[in-house]
Amino acid sequence: MDHPSPAAPGARLPPIAVDLDGSLLRIDTLHESLCSFAKSDPAGMAGALLRIREGKAAFKRSVAEAAELDVETLPFDEELLAWLRAEQAGGRRLGLFTAADQSVADAVAARLPGLFEVVRGSDGHLNLSGARKADAIAAEFPEGFCYVGNAAVDVPIFARAEAAILVGDVARLRGMLPPGSRVEAEFPAPAAGWAVWRKALRLSHWSKNLLVFVAPLLGFPVDRAPATLLEAVLLFVLMGMVASASYLANDLFDLSADRRHPVKRYRPLAAGLITAQQGALVSAGMLAAAFLLSLVLLPYLATLVLGVYLVTTTCYSFALKRMPIVDVITLAGLFTVRILAGSALLEERVSLWLLTFSMLFFVGLAMVKRYAELDRVVAAGGAGIDSRGYTAKDLALLLGAGLASGFSAIVIFTIYLIQEQYPREIYGTPGLLWMMVPIIMVWLLRVWHLTLHGRMNEDPVAFALTDRFSLGLGVVSAIVLVAAWG
Repeated sequence: MDHPSPAAPGARLPPIAVDLDGSLLRIDTLHESLCSFAKSDPAGMAGALLRIREGKAAFKRSVAEAAELDVETLPFDEELLAWLRAEQAGGRRLGLFTAADQSVADAVAARLPGLFEVVRGSDGHLNLSGARKADAIAAEFPEGFCYVGNAAVDVPIFARAEAAILVGDVARLRGMLPPGSRVEAEFPAPAAGWAVWRKALRLSHWSKNLLVFVAPLLGFPVDRAPATLLEAVLLFVLMGMVASASYLANDLFDLSADRRHPVKRYRPLAAGLITAQQGALVSAGMLAAAFLLSLVLLPYLATLVLGVYLVTTTCYSFALKRMPIVDVITLAGLFTVRILAGSALLEERVSLWLLTFSMLFFVGLAMVKRYAELDRVVAAGGAGIDSRGYTAKDLALLLGAGLASGFSAIVIFTIYLIQEQYPREIYGTPGLLWMMVPIIMVWLLRVWHLTLHGRMNEDPVAFALTDRFSLGLGVVSAIVLVAAWG
């Protein structure tokens, strides 16, 4: 922040009119209210959209009345807020003036008791922005005022203010100010960079999409290997785009819950590093691009499976993740869909043995994930995971079902090799493939060993990609596969 020069002794300190969305708050309350509304009452939101014909103020009032905005967790610009409090302590009057609905303005002001002596917002008839906001400020502070703003719509207000206090992209705003305008202070907020977007898009989770290579590698169509490999690489990228778009959508709908979570509150959308509008636009753009490219460049069946993945992950985010047992089955299904997508690139029908192995294996890993989460909560004195519906009594169920699923998967994998791979002429020495069985068994038991000792602190799939022992087993598996093929 660029701090202002101290005022001369006895100098008049003009009141400060403070904008809300994007200035005092890092986010836009209307956009976040729309996300909350869309999640809680999609049908009602359609009716509210019709009120746009009555004007922006009427629309904002209808959204404010229907949506639940968790004011207690909203991300403030803490540096600006601290400066405003210091200015008030020095004798300056403060007022909150916003285009948000009056109910939202009142709720935010109540969150900061004693800070603002005037609170004005849109009233359902008049949208308090631009010149109308300038008139409202001048009516409250006829002796003159300074204005805190962050957008081009604030330029008419800056023109009537004694001084501007710029927030956000201050270089751009400075260029919009009328000649001779005085800037009292600046609170720059850099645009979200690659590191922020990488975290928001969960690019590290793209590693799970390596499963699309399973069917092409095991089935290895020698006659069209290069084409299939290129299609698999493209499918890997497109499935990652769909997954990232889904993560953004999920974060948009879970803003309030994430902000109350000790870890998730640092996610870019929850922290206000990325706005809801930006998140929605990027999510929609990635989905549109992924399905368009898939329709043009991949087999129709692969696009269909991609759609199944999107529908399933959406249902999981909205409802299924809060249903005990159903949640782990759905997670396993999402992993299996990735394998199914890869098999859609082949001319041969998908192996039911392979799909059955995948479901059982990943049900076991989903049980590991839930067991580890629940065990940490119980060890800390909690009764269970309320958002998931699990209690301490479920630890035995998760352990037993997880181990049973894992060992059942190994049996099915053996049958898959005998029934599907040994009779085929793809592998020169198919018997070597049996060595995969003890490799899977060792890895699975080690994962449960670490889990029971409280050392599994992440998703077991993510763990496998960073654990040296797991990576070593992966290298051995690749050698076995190549040796069997040769």
